[in-house]
Amino acid sequence: MDDKFLFFFRALAIIMVTVIAIIILLGHFGIEPSALVTTLGIGTLAVALAAQETLSDIISGFMIMLDRPFIVGDRVEIQDIDTWGDVKEIGLRSTRILTRDNRMVTVPNSVIGKGLVVNYSDPSTVYRVETHISIAYGTDVDQVRELMVEALGREDWVMKDKPIEALLLDFNDSALGFRVRCWIEHYMETRRVIDKMNTALYKALNSVNIDISVPLRELKLQDTSIIPELKVRESAESN
Repeated sequence: MDDKFLFFFRALAIIMVTVIAIIILLGHFGIEPSALVTTLGIGTLAVALAAQETLSDIISGFMIMLDRPFIVGDRVEIQDIDTWGDVKEIGLRSTRILTRDNRMVTVPNSVIGKGLVVNYSDPSTVYRVETHISIAYGTDVDQVRELMVEALGREDWVMKDKPIEALLLDFNDSALGFRVRCWIEHYMETRRVIDKMNTALYKALNSVNIDISVPLRELKLQDTSIIPELKVRESAESN
């Protein structure tokens, strides 16, 4: 258990024991403790209302400690606030996350408790990467699939005991949509691996003159009578 939480529990226990001891002593000397209890209750309620957000953060901090969705050193993503990086510190009120661009983000624990947290370090550092490629209609699908799988199979950063897949998943307006994916040993290399992955696939396809398709848009004019007028305007502007 974190030292900060142990310190907090000890302090809370000391306060509770002290209050109980005072109430017992007042009763021993014949002083009615009910007024004191009522005053303490009202005071506690006022403090609780004033520090509602702080208490929510602290309670969420306890839940993080008990549930342990992540620990210091894990790479996490807090999807609700679009923040992800390495956990550096888990405090009573907040959690500190170091982003990939070396910025320390302090996230209130209540935000983490209410949001969706993705832990990239659990259960292991093994991670699947994928990219999307569009191939022109009429291309031999089996040839494309075999070519891309073989290209990634030759890369030393690809895990050989995990499947390499080239899946035809979409029939887009102007191209066949492939999703290509493989596994790497550590999630920390994701961005660099995507670059290597795209480079290897592009070189493999380009070597056999298979074009990577891009979206095309066709413009049709209903009123063709304006074309001469447009040409006249362009000529006048050029002069």
